Amino acid sequence: MADRQPKTHALDRLAALDASARPPEQGAFRQPPRPSESDPAGPQNRLSAGTELFSSVVVPGMTALRRRAWFAVPMMLVGFFLPIGLAYWVYSQRADIVAVALDQQFLAFAMLTGVLAVVVRFMAIFEIASSRPNERGLGPKVVLATFVVALIAVPVSYGVYQAGDARAVVGSVFNGSSDAPAIYTPPAGGDSSATSQGVTNVLLLGGDAGPGRWGLRTDTIILVSIDQASGRTSLISIPRNLTRLRFPPGTSLHDEFPDGFNDLANAVFPHVSTSESLMAAYARDGLQPEAVALTEAVGYSLDVEIDDYALVNMQGFLDVIDAIGGVTLELDSAIPMPGSIPGAKRELPSSLGPGSVDMDGTLAIAYVRSRSADSDYQRMGRQRQLLAALGSQVSAADALSGFSQVTGALDNSMRTSLAGSEFTDLLDRLGDNTAIVESVGLAPPLVNPGSPDYDAIRQIVAAVQRAIVSGEPSGY
Repeated sequence: MADRQPKTHALDRLAALDASARPPEQGAFRQPPRPSESDPAGPQNRLSAGTELFSSVVVPGMTALRRRAWFAVPMMLVGFFLPIGLAYWVYSQRADIVAVALDQQFLAFAMLTGVLAVVVRFMAIFEIASSRPNERGLGPKVVLATFVVALIAVPVSYGVYQAGDARAVVGSVFNGSSDAPAIYTPPAGGDSSATSQGVTNVLLLGGDAGPGRWGLRTDTIILVSIDQASGRTSLISIPRNLTRLRFPPGTSLHDEFPDGFNDLANAVFPHVSTSESLMAAYARDGLQPEAVALTEAVGYSLDVEIDDYALVNMQGFLDVIDAIGGVTLELDSAIPMPGSIPGAKRELPSSLGPGSVDMDGTLAIAYVRSRSADSDYQRMGRQRQLLAALGSQVSAADALSGFSQVTGALDNSMRTSLAGSEFTDLLDRLGDNTAIVESVGLAPPLVNPGSPDYDAIRQIVAAVQRAIVSGEPSGY
């Protein structure tokens, strides 16, 4: 018996090994494999690597919900739902798309959204790769997914760059805010206080700076008044050769010219720009001192509150008109063209019109600057005509299709105390032909610019202001 015991033990061990090598009998219990720590659902329910990578390029983080919900949910929100929400909001604001495009906060938010949308997709790819450390054939799929996201990043990066460039331009061009105080307010109790209630006044200034020209003379001076309740708008053209412009008492220019300016109205700007003391005296909240001085002078001389100004370098405005695709004007008669204008991009014809004329920037600026056609006073009317046409013909699609060119041209041609939203509202008013109910030029025979009666001028301005409030014509 003692000799058989070792043989029995050896047979028992052999039987045990044989049993472990055979598949379990039907119905026998089989312990499932342990899920990996990186994927609680286990490999049986895991999507293929290609499917996960494709899904994460479209909706970053979606396939990581089972593994790392705390990580996946923020990625889905930032990388997918935030861009979709932003796109929907922009679409809902399409009627005011230019105002949206000129909003610095929106541009900054759009830039951040674009950057995050790309970054989280790279993070999603890395998360998938790290959850499958030993999977064969994963490398080429990760490389392909990374390449696809890199391709997406190219247009997004360009858009972010354009938005950043536009944001810098908006910051330099539109210096004001909608709640800023008026640049000039008449003394309390004056005649204008009753007529200008609820009326917004903006002074449009067109300068002639350019090659071969000294300084910047404001040959275009137009007071735009808008009744906020009704939307009725008036345009009052102030002659560039208006003399004895008055300055508010207590200001530096009043001390220098107590009896009125000793030059033409268009010379105020260069007079201030060539004096360091005047530049310092009229510096205010980042606004252009020369424009502030001229705005105060016009406001005091006309006895009207002026909320804001918009200064346009007419040569630079040529590029703005080209960037938006030009403008069409209806001319009643042939208008002789000047021999040349600064910044002209082509030769000028001898005349324009009559009839409907499609104008690029060169023709449009030549049209409003022509002095051989008639007189300075008719030229003021052509300036008002161009402003109204631009406001009515420039669509959001035009502005956005050449957005980078428009913003670049604006940076070289315009400075204003208006906020971006106020500027687009002004364009809307100028473009609404039914809104402009009064258009008056302070020119002969109504006004003698060489010897102006400022009391009479103030009565004209007050009558025009009353007209847009009441809806009754001023008679001028």
